[in-house]
Amino acid sequence: MIRKSISLVALSMLFSSCVSLAPKLDINSDDVVAKSFKNYQIAEDNSNINLNSFLIDENLKTLVNLVLENNKDIKIALLRVEESKSLYRIEESNLYPKIDANGSFSRDKKEEIIKNSYKASVGTVFELDLFGKNRSLNDSAKNNFLATQYALSSTKLSLVSQTINSYLSLATNIENLNLQKKIYENLSSVYELTQKKFAAGVIGKEDVLSSFAMLKESQNEIIAYENQIQIDINSLELLLGSTLSESLIPNNLRKDDSYLALVKSGISSNILLNRPDIKELEYQLRAKNANIGAARAAFFPSIALTANTGYSSSSLNNLFLSPNSFWQISPSINLPIFTAGENSAKLDLSETQKEIALNEYQKGIQTAFKEVNDALMVRKNIYTKLQNQKELTSSIQDAYNIALNSYKIGYGSYLNMLIAQKAYINSQKTLTQTYLEELENRVEIFKTLGGEIE
Repeated sequence: MIRKSISLVALSMLFSSCVSLAPKLDINSDDVVAKSFKNYQIAEDNSNINLNSFLIDENLKTLVNLVLENNKDIKIALLRVEESKSLYRIEESNLYPKIDANGSFSRDKKEEIIKNSYKASVGTVFELDLFGKNRSLNDSAKNNFLATQYALSSTKLSLVSQTINSYLSLATNIENLNLQKKIYENLSSVYELTQKKFAAGVIGKEDVLSSFAMLKESQNEIIAYENQIQIDINSLELLLGSTLSESLIPNNLRKDDSYLALVKSGISSNILLNRPDIKELEYQLRAKNANIGAARAAFFPSIALTANTGYSSSSLNNLFLSPNSFWQISPSINLPIFTAGENSAKLDLSETQKEIALNEYQKGIQTAFKEVNDALMVRKNIYTKLQNQKELTSSIQDAYNIALNSYKIGYGSYLNMLIAQKAYINSQKTLTQTYLEELENRVEIFKTLGGEIE
């Protein structure tokens, strides 16, 4: 019986060879890019853009690893991968025969005669995939599975970028809070000095009121930064899915290269076309293309094969003797004659869905190149902007110190000191913001080039 079972399986597999009716998919990515960007050229491939070499700061490394381990969006994406994998396995199983083993016993009485019947058999049921319907559905499920894997990578890349930017925003607001507290201390001493000058009749009441207003304005700025810091912490805790440890909270924004490495790269088609979001769109397109093959196959007959072999006897003792063996093959055919346009509509739907996926893929490529071009454009001028702001801040700080000292010794006017102070505060905040922009640009380049997380 084992030989017969193997023969049934072999027979089923022989008839399962098929021709796919899915159209050939020609993805000309370079043509899409070349038509969209006049100065497009392939640059040197940078396969070493990975998270481990990008992160330098130890707190950032710890924070990012915690997010990758605990973030709910990542867990959801992982479950979707498992879901898609199961669907793929289900479709793949339809490519192979289903084999069952059965055993039965019956006891009948007729005209005072009792008769026993023993039966043991192995059977297979298999659809002969002559026109590739099951193969196309399997290809679609496989490509959807691969798409969800890239969706997971894309989710990780996005969340890593959010985490780094939230951390840098927190450090920036702490830096601004520290600055505002120093300004408040200076304003307090100026207010005390102003009161003394007013008491001595050196200045008028309006200077005292202006100094008091500046003091209260500074207090409100402190409150605003404290609120913003808490908002940043809340954002990080949402990403973490837990409370942010105090040991991971920065003291300030360091103005150096100790946070992130600088990714040096031109625009490489190999890099951008392998971005996880682009690969996700590509495999979604491949899945939709495979669905066309399944829709086309629905117009053709489907043939199913049922085969059984085994033994049947009235005695259990001689059940497996050769004279008691049997076999049976039962082919069946289903020919679609009238479906009220259902098959045509399904084919039209699958072709439309493929065109949608194709345009989404092409748009994704164009968006990727735009994002990289934008990030590199900012990078091109960021150091000039940063250097200019450093020199401007240094000059304004000197002017403020001169105006403040002159006012304290009675030579300078309160108005000049006030103007210089405002300019100094704004310049310091702008300098800090420029440092933040430079770091955020590093993150953007890493993200837009599809930096590897694992």
